[in-house]
Amino acid sequence: MTRLLIGAYGPDMGGTARGIAAAVSAPDSPLSLIADGPVAASPSWLAVRGDRLVAALEGEGALAWFAREGDGWRADGVTALGGVHPCHAAFLDDDTVAVACYGDGAVVVARAGEPAPVQRLDGTGSGPLPAQDGPHAHHVHVLPDGRVLTLDLGADRMHVHARRDDGLLDRVDSLALPPGTGPRDLHALPSGGLVLLGEWSCELLVLDPAGHEFEIVQILALPGATHGDDQAAALGVSDDGRFLYAGIRGADRIAVVALEDDGARALASVPSGGRWPRHLLVDGGQLHVANQLSGEVATFRLGEDGIPVLLGTTVTPSPTCVVKSTPEALLS
Repeated sequence: MTRLLIGAYGPDMGGTARGIAAAVSAPDSPLSLIADGPVAASPSWLAVRGDRLVAALEGEGALAWFAREGDGWRADGVTALGGVHPCHAAFLDDDTVAVACYGDGAVVVARAGEPAPVQRLDGTGSGPLPAQDGPHAHHVHVLPDGRVLTLDLGADRMHVHARRDDGLLDRVDSLALPPGTGPRDLHALPSGGLVLLGEWSCELLVLDPAGHEFEIVQILALPGATHGDDQAAALGVSDDGRFLYAGIRGADRIAVVALEDDGARALASVPSGGRWPRHLLVDGGQLHVANQLSGEVATFRLGEDGIPVLLGTTVTPSPTCVVKSTPEALLS
């Protein structure tokens, strides 16, 4: 049994949730909601490290901090980020978080107990699509060597940062991606590489982090997606490292990709179990999919062939992410 937290949109972002929901997963069954978690305004992204939980309050432009208390969480302060629509965050250490702000493209660094950020890195640039009219930071990923990667969906860029002795970030490099990619999410691969998800291109870009450089070694179209009609969102990798999953909003499907020695291979796609699969989480032999617009989390069984089989759905308002409530490792 796994304890989970579900982030969601509230009224200030067009949703109906009051805050964070708590749930448990058990073998061969949908999620069971066990209690209301902390009340928060549109906690669209959650991150857990040790006894800390942070929630990106997308509508308010803030980061809410929580401390573990028994099986629950108590409020532990709010950092006003000064950025527009924070949508993703990752811990840099036990007390420090980097946050991607979609609305203005800023990446901000926040520390527990501080009412304001300790650093702001502004975004620049744009892309060829109407949704890429300016910088739109969307993801933070921490590498094993301590470098921090951020994606700018609007500028078709992956920025590389080194962490200074004072804990702040220096932007040391930037990888230009094919125009119109709309980089949204990153996930580590068992091979040591990375896979990047293009929201607007509906493609996977496999990256080889050779030394301190990054090279695109493969671009793969998501099975089940229609370029120009759909928007890709979220990545997950099976525990055995053989399969990758990605959400396809619009078509409302989950793409299944085989990860093989010679690269990634499109395998299949299945219905997402609802509307607008915004996020997904691999949970051992199960896959949980947050279907934002239909207000439900769909749970699938993952078999030996990697194809998700729907077990059922759990109604919960406007879900935007599903994360494990148990302590996680540092790496995002």
